[in-house]
Amino acid sequence: MIPAEDAVSIAKLLGEIAGSDADVPSRKRLLMEGLVSLTDADGWLWSVTYSDHDKGQPMSLGVIHDGLTDEQFSGWVEASQVARPAPPEDGPITVALAEGEHFTRTRDQLVSDDEWYSHPTVKKYRLDRGIDDFLYSIFPLEGGQMCSAIGLYKNVGRERFTARSRRIAHIVLSNVPWLHFADVPKNESVSVPQLTPAQRIVLVYLLEGRRRSEIAKLLKIADTTAKDHTRAVLRHFDVPDQLALVCKFRAGNGADL
Repeated sequence: MIPAEDAVSIAKLLGEIAGSDADVPSRKRLLMEGLVSLTDADGWLWSVTYSDHDKGQPMSLGVIHDGLTDEQFSGWVEASQVARPAPPEDGPITVALAEGEHFTRTRDQLVSDDEWYSHPTVKKYRLDRGIDDFLYSIFPLEGGQMCSAIGLYKNVGRERFTARSRRIAHIVLSNVPWLHFADVPKNESVSVPQLTPAQRIVLVYLLEGRRRSEIAKLLKIADTTAKDHTRAVLRHFDVPDQLALVCKFRAGNGADL
């Protein structure tokens, strides 16, 4: 059981989200700002993710975030696509996701201290960039391989997320199913896995609104290489420019109207 004051805070937060007439991304941001305050997190991200259960590899189809530096966010994006070995939490999360139920876990429930702090991918893409502990809440969507994935993070040196924080996050995120299903890109989960890992990383940045020069800097690649990846992504989704790509993922093809 959580304390009465936490229950009141949860009720206020859910009421604020339900009463808001803002668009979906703004409502998600408002919800996460409240969760950050309740769980004492430093940063967060919310992604719509496709997971290949056979390969155990998650692929983001769109993400919003706050409280993470560019270096920290880049670490999260790159770790899931190009890091070898894969992040140690990917396997347990993929297994749990295959069961088809909403679940919320702290880092120590998924990965032991010994494995976490000795893992080369964790060191390179998380710890060296200032991120340590996390709390993940994964909400399965239709089809079994798609999910709404929420991550709360603490910087290196901070105390870990507690069982109280995990319970609060799970209660809040269990009570907004409409927000998990909103803005889910239609049919793109079939197409995204056909991209190369580098192209999938560039796709995330393009959907975030990043310029090609920014992408090149974040990935530490030549501007011409970033240009080639961008062209390949646009060609793959049969769109003329970045704006059309964003509209395709966020607004669909209009068949719902």
